[in-house]
Amino acid sequence: MITKQDDLLGTLIHDVAHLLRHEIDRRLKMHNLTRVKWLALGIISKRPHLTQAELAEEMELGNAAVGRLIDRLGERGFVVRDNNPEDRRAYRLMVTGDALRLLDQLEDTATQLRRDLLQGVKEEQIGQLNAVLGKLKANLKHGAVLTITTALVSLQEFESELYASAGAFL
Repeated sequence: MITKQDDLLGTLIHDVAHLLRHEIDRRLKMHNLTRVKWLALGIISKRPHLTQAELAEEMELGNAAVGRLIDRLGERGFVVRDNNPEDRRAYRLMVTGDALRLLDQLEDTATQLRRDLLQGVKEEQIGQLNAVLGKLKANLKHGAVLTITTALVSLQEFESELYASAGAFL
């Protein structure tokens, strides 16, 4: 079993991410918003007409979760769904004027959060941190791809052996 003492880097990354999520949610509470809703609004505002499936992929969430998220944002008057002429099963998403005004107000929140978070950290260190975290993310994504590929190859080998064994009985 890995303990906090054995995996200081992983523990630090987890703890910082956890604390950051809570701090963002705390600062957004006065706007009756969560960081997930804020993130979704930000993505949609930068990529108008993106589909719900594209938003789910961008946010690394499931389609059903994003569907419920869009429902809630729609109820608040922040997002509208428009028919997609290229695919009748999909909707294009757009933010409303109310959402754009809210996002504008939240720029100060984001700026202040960054300032508070990075207090005492030099620009050079921020660049290094971004590079290292980006590399860790890429390594993990690559590892996940390798794991899936390995599992698929193993499954195909198992199927081949199963068919070969079944042929002996036919």
